[in-house]
Amino acid sequence: MTDPVLLYAASAALACVLLLGALEKLKDMTGFAAAVAAYEILPASLGAGFAWLYVLAEALAGALLLAPGGRSAGAVLALLVLAVATAGVAVNLARGRRDIDCGCGGPAFRAAAARGAGLSWWMVPRNALLALWTLPVLAAAQGASRELQWADAASVFGLTLSAVALYFTVNHLLASHLKLQHLHN
Repeated sequence: MTDPVLLYAASAALACVLLLGALEKLKDMTGFAAAVAAYEILPASLGAGFAWLYVLAEALAGALLLAPGGRSAGAVLALLVLAVATAGVAVNLARGRRDIDCGCGGPAFRAAAARGAGLSWWMVPRNALLALWTLPVLAAAQGASRELQWADAASVFGLTLSAVALYFTVNHLLASHLKLQHLHN
Protein backbone atom coordinates (compact mmCIF):
# COMPACT_ATOMS: atom_id res chain seq x y z
CA MET A 1 0.00 0.00 0.00
CA THR A 2 1.28 3.43 -0.94
CA ASP A 3 0.74 6.60 1.04
CA PRO A 4 -1.19 9.02 -1.18
CA VAL A 5 1.25 11.83 -0.39
CA LEU A 6 4.05 9.84 -2.05
CA LEU A 7 1.79 8.95 -4.96
CA TYR A 8 0.75 12.53 -5.66
CA ALA A 9 4.22 14.00 -5.08
CA ALA A 10 5.99 11.42 -7.25
CA SER A 11 3.39 11.82 -10.00
CA ALA A 12 3.54 15.61 -9.94
CA ALA A 13 7.35 15.78 -9.76
CA LEU A 14 7.87 13.35 -12.63
CA ALA A 15 5.14 15.11 -14.62
CA CYS A 16 6.91 18.45 -14.11
CA VAL A 17 10.25 17.05 -15.27
CA LEU A 18 8.70 15.38 -18.32
CA LEU A 19 6.52 18.33 -19.31
CA LEU A 20 9.33 20.86 -18.86
CA GLY A 21 11.68 18.59 -20.82
CA ALA A 22 9.14 18.30 -23.64
CA LEU A 23 8.63 22.07 -23.62
CA GLU A 24 12.40 22.67 -23.91
CA LYS A 25 12.57 20.30 -26.87
CA LEU A 26 9.50 21.85 -28.52
CA LYS A 27 11.09 25.30 -28.29
CA ASP A 28 13.89 24.02 -30.55
CA MET A 29 12.64 20.99 -32.45
CA THR A 30 15.28 21.52 -35.13
CA GLY A 31 18.00 21.32 -32.48
CA PHE A 32 16.42 18.28 -30.85
CA ALA A 33 16.04 16.52 -34.21
CA ALA A 34 19.73 17.26 -34.87
CA ALA A 35 20.61 15.76 -31.47
CA VAL A 36 18.59 12.64 -32.32
CA ALA A 37 20.37 12.37 -35.68
CA ALA A 38 23.77 12.78 -33.97
CA TYR A 39 23.14 9.63 -31.94
CA GLU A 40 23.42 7.71 -35.24
CA ILE A 41 21.10 4.93 -34.08
CA LEU A 42 18.19 5.46 -36.47
CA PRO A 43 18.34 5.87 -40.24
CA ALA A 44 18.56 9.59 -41.10
CA SER A 45 15.14 9.47 -42.76
CA LEU A 46 13.48 8.48 -39.45
CA GLY A 47 15.25 10.97 -37.17
CA ALA A 48 12.87 13.93 -37.40
CA GLY A 49 9.78 11.75 -37.08
CA PHE A 50 11.24 9.96 -34.09
CA ALA A 51 12.11 13.32 -32.49
CA TRP A 52 8.47 14.43 -32.75
CA LEU A 53 7.18 11.07 -31.53
CA TYR A 54 9.57 11.14 -28.55
CA VAL A 55 8.54 14.67 -27.50
CA LEU A 56 4.86 13.80 -27.83
CA ALA A 57 5.37 10.63 -25.75
CA GLU A 58 7.26 12.64 -23.12
CA ALA A 59 4.48 15.26 -22.95
CA LEU A 60 1.74 12.62 -22.92
CA ALA A 61 3.47 10.73 -20.09
CA GLY A 62 3.64 13.96 -18.09
CA ALA A 63 0.00 14.80 -18.74
CA LEU A 64 -1.18 11.28 -17.87
CA LEU A 65 0.73 11.38 -14.59
CA LEU A 66 -1.38 14.39 -13.59
CA ALA A 67 -4.69 12.68 -14.39
CA PRO A 68 -5.89 10.31 -11.65
CA GLY A 69 -7.25 7.79 -14.15
CA GLY A 70 -4.11 7.88 -16.29
CA ARG A 71 -1.34 7.70 -13.72
CA SER A 72 -0.44 4.04 -14.29
CA ALA A 73 -0.35 4.50 -18.06
CA GLY A 74 1.68 7.69 -17.57
CA ALA A 75 4.17 5.87 -15.35
CA VAL A 76 4.60 3.07 -17.89
CA LEU A 77 5.02 5.58 -20.74
CA ALA A 78 7.50 7.57 -18.61
CA LEU A 79 9.52 4.38 -18.06
CA LEU A 80 9.54 3.77 -21.81
CA VAL A 81 10.64 7.36 -22.56
CA LEU A 82 13.40 7.13 -19.95
CA ALA A 83 14.51 3.70 -21.20
CA VAL A 84 14.79 4.94 -24.79
CA ALA A 85 16.79 8.01 -23.75
CA THR A 86 19.05 6.01 -21.45
CA ALA A 87 19.66 3.33 -24.09
CA GLY A 88 20.64 6.00 -26.62
CA VAL A 89 23.09 7.58 -24.19
CA ALA A 90 24.55 4.20 -23.16
CA VAL A 91 24.97 3.00 -26.76
CA ASN A 92 26.85 6.16 -27.72
CA LEU A 93 29.01 6.12 -24.61
CA ALA A 94 29.86 2.48 -25.33
CA ARG A 95 30.89 3.60 -28.84
CA GLY A 96 33.15 6.21 -27.23
CA ARG A 97 31.01 9.09 -28.46
CA ARG A 98 30.84 11.63 -25.63
CA ASP A 99 30.96 14.80 -27.70
CA ILE A 100 27.35 14.94 -28.91
CA ASP A 101 24.40 16.86 -27.54
CA CYS A 102 22.40 14.60 -25.21
CA GLY A 103 19.17 16.20 -26.40
CA CYS A 104 18.13 16.51 -22.77
CA GLY A 105 17.19 20.12 -23.27
CA GLY A 106 18.17 23.26 -21.53
CA PRO A 107 20.92 25.76 -22.21
CA ALA A 108 23.41 24.22 -19.76
CA PHE A 109 23.50 20.91 -21.61
CA ARG A 110 23.58 22.56 -25.05
CA ALA A 111 26.50 24.72 -23.95
CA ALA A 112 28.35 21.69 -22.57
CA ALA A 113 27.74 19.75 -25.79
CA ALA A 114 28.97 22.68 -27.88
CA ARG A 115 32.26 22.47 -25.99
CA GLY A 116 32.54 18.75 -26.68
CA ALA A 117 31.27 17.45 -23.34
CA GLY A 118 27.79 16.25 -24.18
CA LEU A 119 27.33 12.71 -22.85
CA SER A 120 28.37 11.21 -19.54
CA TRP A 121 27.77 7.96 -17.69
CA TRP A 122 26.24 10.12 -14.93
CA MET A 123 23.15 10.44 -17.12
CA VAL A 124 22.38 6.75 -16.71
CA PRO A 125 21.90 6.80 -12.90
CA ARG A 126 20.15 10.18 -13.20
CA ASN A 127 17.57 8.59 -15.49
CA ALA A 128 17.37 5.53 -13.23
CA LEU A 129 16.50 7.81 -10.30
CA LEU A 130 13.78 9.43 -12.40
CA ALA A 131 12.47 5.95 -13.20
CA LEU A 132 12.29 5.25 -9.45
CA TRP A 133 9.75 8.08 -9.18
CA THR A 134 7.32 5.81 -11.02
CA LEU A 135 7.39 3.21 -8.23
CA PRO A 136 4.84 4.92 -5.92
CA VAL A 137 2.59 5.43 -8.93
CA LEU A 138 2.84 1.81 -10.03
CA ALA A 139 2.48 0.57 -6.45
CA ALA A 140 -0.66 2.67 -6.04
CA ALA A 141 -2.34 0.45 -8.62
CA GLN A 142 -2.63 -1.97 -5.67
CA GLY A 143 -4.51 0.69 -3.69
CA ALA A 144 -3.61 3.58 -1.41
CA SER A 145 -3.04 3.02 2.29
CA ARG A 146 -5.42 5.87 3.20
CA GLU A 147 -7.45 8.65 1.68
CA LEU A 148 -5.70 11.92 0.88
CA GLN A 149 -6.56 14.58 3.46
CA TRP A 150 -6.74 18.31 2.79
CA ALA A 151 -3.77 18.90 5.10
CA ASP A 152 -1.65 16.59 2.93
CA ALA A 153 -1.64 19.23 0.19
CA ALA A 154 1.25 21.11 1.81
CA SER A 155 3.29 17.91 2.00
CA VAL A 156 2.55 17.04 -1.63
CA PHE A 157 3.44 20.57 -2.74
CA GLY A 158 6.65 20.63 -0.68
CA LEU A 159 7.78 17.17 -1.78
CA THR A 160 7.03 17.96 -5.42
CA LEU A 161 8.94 21.24 -5.34
CA SER A 162 11.84 19.61 -3.49
CA ALA A 163 12.06 16.71 -5.94
CA VAL A 164 11.91 18.97 -9.00
CA ALA A 165 14.45 21.37 -7.49
CA LEU A 166 16.73 18.44 -6.67
CA TYR A 167 16.44 17.13 -10.23
CA PHE A 168 17.32 20.49 -11.78
CA THR A 169 20.13 21.03 -9.27
CA VAL A 170 21.62 17.65 -10.17
CA ASN A 171 21.24 18.50 -13.87
CA HIS A 172 23.04 21.82 -13.34
CA LEU A 173 25.80 20.13 -11.37
CA LEU A 174 26.13 17.48 -14.05
CA ALA A 175 26.43 20.13 -16.78
CA SER A 176 29.02 22.00 -14.67
CA HIS A 177 30.92 18.76 -14.10
CA LEU A 178 30.98 18.10 -17.84
CA LYS A 179 32.28 21.63 -18.50
CA LEU A 180 35.02 21.25 -15.88
CA GLN A 181 35.94 17.82 -17.16
CA HIS A 182 36.26 19.20 -20.67
CA LEU A 183 38.42 22.12 -19.45
CA HIS A 184 40.80 19.72 -17.69
CA ASN A 185 41.20 17.58 -20.81
